Amino acid sequence: MVRTVLGDCHSRDLGFTHCHEHLFVFPIRGVRLARRLAIDEYERTKSELLSFRSAGGRSLVDAQPFGAGRNAQLLARAASDTGLHIIASTGVHRNAFYPRDHWIFRAAADELAELFVSEIRDGMYCYDPVNHRAGRTGAPAGIIKVGMDTEGFTPHYRNVFEAAARAHRETGAPILTHTELSTWGYEQAEFLLERGVPPGSIIISHMDRAAELTDNLAIARLGVYLEYDTIARSKYHDEETEIQLIKGMIRAGFGDRILLGMDVTRDRLPAYGGRFGLAYLAESFLPRLRERGLGQKDIEALMVANPARALALRE
Repeated sequence: MVRTVLGDCHSRDLGFTHCHEHLFVFPIRGVRLARRLAIDEYERTKSELLSFRSAGGRSLVDAQPFGAGRNAQLLARAASDTGLHIIASTGVHRNAFYPRDHWIFRAAADELAELFVSEIRDGMYCYDPVNHRAGRTGAPAGIIKVGMDTEGFTPHYRNVFEAAARAHRETGAPILTHTELSTWGYEQAEFLLERGVPPGSIIISHMDRAAELTDNLAIARLGVYLEYDTIARSKYHDEETEIQLIKGMIRAGFGDRILLGMDVTRDRLPAYGGRFGLAYLAESFLPRLRERGLGQKDIEALMVANPARALALRE
């Protein structure tokens, strides 16, 4: 089963799935959020979701976790209005998304784990720019998102990842990590594996930023999933580099370890005046993969079969 904001569904019902998106990112007290990250108008986001659905999309992971501008109320409303499965995130993002005096920086791993578990079992906290535990929705999280910066396992980030492992052991929810510029992915996977999280419940994000095949193969050999979303992001590399990375992973026998998404920001959403959008992967990038030799079985694995396994709750 997969836990969506509207309740549990069978993993076979997910269909075509993006595994890393940001549907709403609202202001937070004490944080200077870059304008390009703000996604804060319901009707514009809904328009993007309907475009995604028209292109064949059926499910998305919203990767904005607790206290980082996530809007649980609107995620549930969007799922209801569009008929899409939305899997929301509890957890803690990298430091830049929180004011310096936020209580998460003083919290022990047990306290953070209790928060994550409660949002998965009892529903996520409402969006509030000041008090991030002001009220609770009935919409549950279905995945644990944790991030870090390029300095790696600082005491705070160690606490956060320890909490994620503990919350997984209690709930069976998968863990989605943020790597900054593809750094620390192998170490993140090892840390979680050493704490009893099965490899099939670990998703290491953004490992295509650097697009180093050797590094990606090393992580894939641990049995975890790698999530790629550096599609149409020319500041990192061109799409040919992305295609070659995916093809290299498939040739090496790890096509069943790859998940895809767009990791959209405001400037990557046409409804907000940007480019590409949630339909770009289905309408533009996947056809290019087909042109470069990927078959329908490969595409089905990337977009349907792999997400159905990776996003399932472990009993």
